[in-house]
Amino acid sequence: MSTLLILKATAGGLQGEEVPLIAPAHCVLGRSRSCALRLAGDETVSRQHCLIEIDGEGAWARDLGSLNGTLVNGEKIGQRELDSHGCAIPVQPPRRSLHDGDELRIGNNVFRIELPESVPGQENPTVRRASSNSGHALCG
Repeated sequence: MSTLLILKATAGGLQGEEVPLIAPAHCVLGRSRSCALRLAGDETVSRQHCLIEIDGEGAWARDLGSLNGTLVNGEKIGQRELDSHGCAIPVQPPRRSLHDGDELRIGNNVFRIELPESVPGQENPTVRRASSNSGHALCG
Protein backbone atom coordinates (compact mmCIF):
# COMPACT_ATOMS: atom_id res chain seq x y z
CA MET A 1 0.00 0.00 0.00
CA SER A 2 1.18 3.53 -0.75
CA THR A 3 2.82 5.56 2.00
CA LEU A 4 2.52 8.81 0.06
CA LEU A 5 -0.53 10.78 -1.04
CA ILE A 6 -0.23 13.93 -3.14
CA LEU A 7 -3.09 16.41 -3.37
CA LYS A 8 -2.70 18.26 -6.70
CA ALA A 9 -4.82 21.41 -6.70
CA THR A 10 -6.51 21.76 -10.09
CA ALA A 11 -8.96 24.55 -9.15
CA GLY A 12 -9.40 27.06 -6.33
CA GLY A 13 -7.03 29.19 -4.29
CA LEU A 14 -4.22 26.62 -4.32
CA GLN A 15 -4.48 25.81 -8.05
CA GLY A 16 -1.16 24.52 -9.40
CA GLU A 17 0.20 23.53 -5.98
CA GLU A 18 0.98 20.02 -4.73
CA VAL A 19 0.49 18.96 -1.12
CA PRO A 20 2.32 15.75 -0.09
CA LEU A 21 1.13 13.62 2.84
CA ILE A 22 3.43 10.89 4.11
CA ALA A 23 1.90 8.04 6.15
CA PRO A 24 0.85 7.96 8.85
CA ALA A 25 -0.86 11.32 8.48
CA HIS A 26 -4.09 13.17 8.98
CA CYS A 27 -4.83 16.56 7.52
CA VAL A 28 -7.83 18.77 8.25
CA LEU A 29 -8.83 21.02 5.35
CA GLY A 30 -10.96 24.12 5.85
CA ARG A 31 -11.08 27.91 6.26
CA SER A 32 -9.90 27.99 9.87
CA ARG A 33 -6.36 29.09 10.70
CA SER A 34 -6.10 25.91 12.78
CA CYS A 35 -6.46 23.67 9.68
CA ALA A 36 -3.32 21.98 8.42
CA LEU A 37 -4.38 22.88 4.86
CA ARG A 38 -6.15 26.23 4.90
CA LEU A 39 -8.61 27.03 2.11
CA ALA A 40 -9.02 30.70 2.97
CA GLY A 41 -11.17 33.03 0.91
CA ASP A 42 -13.71 30.42 -0.19
CA GLU A 43 -16.96 31.02 1.68
CA THR A 44 -18.34 27.68 0.41
CA VAL A 45 -15.76 25.90 2.62
CA SER A 46 -16.55 25.28 6.30
CA ARG A 47 -14.08 26.19 9.03
CA GLN A 48 -13.17 22.50 9.47
CA HIS A 49 -14.53 20.92 6.33
CA CYS A 50 -12.84 17.61 5.59
CA LEU A 51 -10.27 15.17 7.01
CA ILE A 52 -7.74 13.32 4.84
CA GLU A 53 -6.00 10.32 6.40
CA ILE A 54 -3.31 8.02 5.10
CA ASP A 55 -2.14 4.91 6.92
CA GLY A 56 -0.85 1.43 6.18
CA GLU A 57 -4.32 0.38 5.03
CA GLY A 58 -4.85 3.15 2.48
CA ALA A 59 -5.99 6.75 2.04
CA TRP A 60 -9.32 8.10 3.26
CA ALA A 61 -11.50 11.23 3.19
CA ARG A 62 -14.22 12.13 5.69
CA ASP A 63 -16.54 15.13 5.72
CA LEU A 64 -16.49 16.86 9.11
CA GLY A 65 -20.11 18.05 9.09
CA SER A 66 -19.61 20.76 6.49
CA LEU A 67 -22.51 22.89 5.29
CA ASN A 68 -21.91 22.27 1.56
CA GLY A 69 -20.50 18.74 1.68
CA THR A 70 -17.40 17.03 0.34
CA LEU A 71 -17.38 15.24 -3.02
CA VAL A 72 -15.21 12.44 -4.34
CA ASN A 73 -15.56 11.88 -8.09
CA GLY A 74 -18.77 13.93 -8.04
CA GLU A 75 -20.39 11.84 -5.27
CA LYS A 76 -21.22 13.57 -2.00
CA ILE A 77 -19.52 11.68 0.85
CA GLY A 78 -20.93 13.76 3.71
CA GLN A 79 -22.60 16.96 4.76
CA ARG A 80 -24.17 18.49 7.86
CA GLU A 81 -27.73 17.26 8.37
CA LEU A 82 -30.53 19.44 9.73
CA ASP A 83 -33.54 18.37 11.78
CA SER A 84 -37.10 19.59 11.11
CA HIS A 85 -36.35 22.81 13.08
CA GLY A 86 -33.25 23.64 11.02
CA CYS A 87 -30.81 22.70 13.80
CA ALA A 88 -27.63 20.81 12.93
CA ILE A 89 -27.63 17.12 13.81
CA PRO A 90 -24.22 15.66 14.69
CA VAL A 91 -23.52 12.89 12.17
CA GLN A 92 -20.34 10.90 11.78
CA PRO A 93 -20.33 9.86 8.11
CA PRO A 94 -18.18 6.90 7.17
CA ARG A 95 -14.79 7.62 5.72
CA ARG A 96 -14.45 7.13 1.98
CA SER A 97 -11.42 5.39 0.51
CA LEU A 98 -9.33 7.40 -1.94
CA HIS A 99 -7.67 5.94 -5.01
CA ASP A 100 -5.09 7.16 -7.49
CA GLY A 101 -6.74 9.57 -9.93
CA ASP A 102 -9.76 10.41 -7.74
CA GLU A 103 -11.07 13.98 -7.70
CA LEU A 104 -11.74 15.59 -4.30
CA ARG A 105 -13.95 18.71 -4.29
CA ILE A 106 -14.22 20.97 -1.25
CA GLY A 107 -16.27 24.05 -2.12
CA ASN A 108 -14.60 25.70 -5.12
CA ASN A 109 -11.35 23.80 -4.50
CA VAL A 110 -10.60 20.70 -6.55
CA PHE A 111 -7.73 18.29 -5.93
CA ARG A 112 -6.55 15.30 -7.95
CA ILE A 113 -5.38 12.43 -5.74
CA GLU A 114 -2.05 10.79 -6.58
CA LEU A 115 -0.95 7.67 -4.73
CA PRO A 116 2.56 6.68 -5.85
CA GLU A 117 3.64 3.21 -4.75
CA SER A 118 6.34 4.30 -2.28
CA VAL A 119 8.52 7.11 -1.01
CA PRO A 120 12.09 6.57 -2.30
CA GLY A 121 14.69 6.54 0.50
CA GLN A 122 12.04 7.05 3.20
CA GLU A 123 12.29 4.38 5.90
CA ASN A 124 10.48 6.15 8.74
CA PRO A 125 8.01 8.57 7.14
CA THR A 126 6.97 11.64 9.09
CA VAL A 127 4.55 14.49 8.55
CA ARG A 128 5.64 18.10 8.62
CA ARG A 129 3.98 21.48 8.06
CA ALA A 130 5.31 23.82 5.45
CA SER A 131 4.18 27.04 3.85
CA SER A 132 3.63 27.48 0.15
CA ASN A 133 4.71 30.54 -1.80
CA SER A 134 1.12 31.80 -1.58
CA GLY A 135 1.28 31.81 2.23
CA HIS A 136 -1.18 28.95 2.73
CA ALA A 137 -0.32 26.40 5.40
CA LEU A 138 0.21 22.99 3.83
CA CYS A 139 0.37 19.40 5.07
CA GLY A 140 3.44 17.65 3.89
